[in-house]
Amino acid sequence: MKITYKQFIVNNNIPVSPIYLVFGNPYHLLNEVQSRLERMLRHDETLVKRVVVDSDFDISIISDDFNSLSLFNEKKILILAVVSNSIPKCLTDFLQTVVLPDDLKIILKLGPQTSAFKKTNLFKIIDNTGHIIEVTELKGLDLKNWVKAKFQKNKINFSENQFQKLMEKNEGNTSAISQELYKMSLLEVQDLDDYFNLLQKEYKYNEYDLVNCLLEKNLAKTIKILKYLHTIKIPEVYILFLINLELKKIYSLHHEVSPMPYIPSFRKNLYYQIYDSLDKPLLKRLMEYCHEIDLSIKTSYSHTDVWHKLELLISSFILNKSPYSFINDRNINGYK
Repeated sequence: MKITYKQFIVNNNIPVSPIYLVFGNPYHLLNEVQSRLERMLRHDETLVKRVVVDSDFDISIISDDFNSLSLFNEKKILILAVVSNSIPKCLTDFLQTVVLPDDLKIILKLGPQTSAFKKTNLFKIIDNTGHIIEVTELKGLDLKNWVKAKFQKNKINFSENQFQKLMEKNEGNTSAISQELYKMSLLEVQDLDDYFNLLQKEYKYNEYDLVNCLLEKNLAKTIKILKYLHTIKIPEVYILFLINLELKKIYSLHHEVSPMPYIPSFRKNLYYQIYDSLDKPLLKRLMEYCHEIDLSIKTSYSHTDVWHKLELLISSFILNKSPYSFINDRNINGYK
């Protein structure tokens, strides 16, 4: 059975099926559908297995989940996140022939597909035996209702004028609005006026300028923007989140990452170029360093120390050097 994203959101009684196919874009809405399905299917003692599926996928990774019988009658959810352009043939063949155990529920998630995909045997099988949810970018009233629901969930007060201002600022893009809402939650915003006062137009830079300069490897300007964001009190945890996300995108090009970060097709070449130019052990070390900074934020810490670590993180990425190599180097971009 096919279900639109709108039907899925407004319907509180989605039938339980052995398999769910979720496909389309944008990626963050795919993740919303996956999360809701997981909450609906998950009960006490339910086991959840998440598997990233690429073009070189080995079917043996999941075959035991279908063939083995649980000694304790355990319920299982298998989430298959396809990161290749299409479902690998080995997985397609497997799902078309395997008998789905009663104790196993499958969520198959992948990006946008061509119209030919809806004519495949696998699509028809899932349409007959399970549920298919095609996700598309929200528009019109559906978009407004989605945003208003997010505000209500985060207990943010707003007027119609404020709401319209936010929609115009992000040109109705749900991905950009999601990032705005995340930032509001970090700032503990309760009224949109507070938010717009903080992000007034005369600001010279924003967090997206920081990310763009980071990827362009412009060290001087990236540090300048970081310091500016510090002065206007952008939360350091939000800056860390954005930098770590960019590192995950680069790392995910050749490694399994869960959840798989979304990379727009027009930027993939840039990320590949950055990956090729980076020292590979350093890339993993920088991701670990992000975790260290996150722990320092969540425990007792000095705000100045965290921002200094963010400078080290940025410098390490751009200069392709370990963050610890700067400990005795005080001459980079005004380190004090």
